[in-house]
Amino acid sequence: MSFLYIFAATPMEGQPVRKIGVVDTAGSALRCGPNNLVLMIGGMGPTSAKQKAERALNGGSSTNNGHKPDAVLVIGLCGGLSRSLSERRIVAYTECLSTEAARPPLTCSQTITESVVALLTSSNIRCDRVVGITSARFAITPREKLELAKSGAAVVDMESYSILDAARSVGIPAAVIRVVSDNVDFELPDFNRALNNVGVFDDRKALKVALGSPIRTLKLLSANRRAMQNLAKALESILMAECFS
Repeated sequence: MSFLYIFAATPMEGQPVRKIGVVDTAGSALRCGPNNLVLMIGGMGPTSAKQKAERALNGGSSTNNGHKPDAVLVIGLCGGLSRSLSERRIVAYTECLSTEAARPPLTCSQTITESVVALLTSSNIRCDRVVGITSARFAITPREKLELAKSGAAVVDMESYSILDAARSVGIPAAVIRVVSDNVDFELPDFNRALNNVGVFDDRKALKVALGSPIRTLKLLSANRRAMQNLAKALESILMAECFS
């Protein structure tokens, strides 16, 4: 039996875990097959993710009597940086880069990653091993995405590096499983206008951006829903198996 912390940026990205899991008798954790889970909703962007992960992994959670988790799993959406990765594709990070200068690549747990990929393959769910990159800003245009691809990354997100770094600092193995919601040619609404001066996402500003780009917003919401359906199927297989021991 493994005890896991699962990090998602938003309630929508964490919803598949809630649907799969059964609340334990104490009401503080979820049980999925052989795994006990705690779902952490950390907020969008590296700053919010770092704060949540550091609090949780350095004794800020009372769940499981203060015991640290056996492993950390980061889940959610990501943007594709390569035309070989279509929307709804499940990806497992082998390592994660940062757009911050001089930050070294962080390697994900090879044991967990290979176990997850093998499990999904046996369940007829395609999962590509990729290098990811975490950015403090949204990659809005194809040009911006292709520029990020020069780093060697195949997908981009806004939280994984911060969480992996927090897990590494306390010696907890970590893995990242995400789903591509927008491919390299998909142009997003300019949600960078909803970030404040420290990179925290402002929901009220985001609503204004969404209302100002209704067609792009509707396309993005539809793409997110389709992608999350695929991620939910993958997570059902992963969390009901012994991938983390």
